[in-house]
Amino acid sequence: MALFNHAVMWLRKNRVLLPGVSVLARQVPEARTAAERRLYKAVARATVRTGAALAPALAELLVVPEGRRVPELERLRTPPVKSTGTAM
Repeated sequence: MALFNHAVMWLRKNRVLLPGVSVLARQVPEARTAAERRLYKAVARATVRTGAALAPALAELLVVPEGRRVPELERLRTPPVKSTGTAM
């Protein structure tokens, strides 16, 4: 939803004629998918260039350790929780 809203704001700011909502709703996920594919390809190329030890290390991040519900990669991806004043 945030990406959709950002696209609408950018179009308005740049005085572009807004397409129909259904057109934007279809194009935003397509753009996101294309960006994800480029990211995955860039990571794969970087993995090949850095050496043989990196690929198994990255694969290990996807393994769910015993006694946990999520892989290590998810723990690294999730930011630390901010404590509010009332929670302290």
